Amino acid sequence: MRVVDHRPLFTVELKGFEPHTVRSGRGHKNVKRQLREAIFDATDGDEIGAAREKVRGKALRIDVEFRLWRGSDETTNTRAKKDLDNLLKPVLDVLQTSLNTQKTEPGLDLIEGDEVVHEIYARKTIVDHEKDEGIKVVILEHRSSG
Repeated sequence: MRVVDHRPLFTVELKGFEPHTVRSGRGHKNVKRQLREAIFDATDGDEIGAAREKVRGKALRIDVEFRLWRGSDETTNTRAKKDLDNLLKPVLDVLQTSLNTQKTEPGLDLIEGDEVVHEIYARKTIVDHEKDEGIKVVILEHRSSG
């Protein structure tokens, strides 16, 4: 029986970053590019490279927290109304080898594909201040229940 280590294999937290959903039509590719670049900026190449080695060949669990700004009385803001499932799509795509099925746009190459993700925990938290908006992503090894 293999022992599963429950320390995170990779963690990134983006603060002051507005989480986006992938919209069909214009702009959907930019959402993924923005997220990929924000993660690159928040980490370094060595950290991502080390995480790639840790996750290879493992069944994974991904924990994601989306912190969405409530908005203010002076603005019409729908950020807090974003659906959790739609927020997850760009995150999962960015973690993969490529951002698209044509494999023309590189991802972070942390996971080979969605099939290695056996468990996802996602939470949406509404925050009062725009500066507190962001995303936290943690990749762990999946603990089999069997």
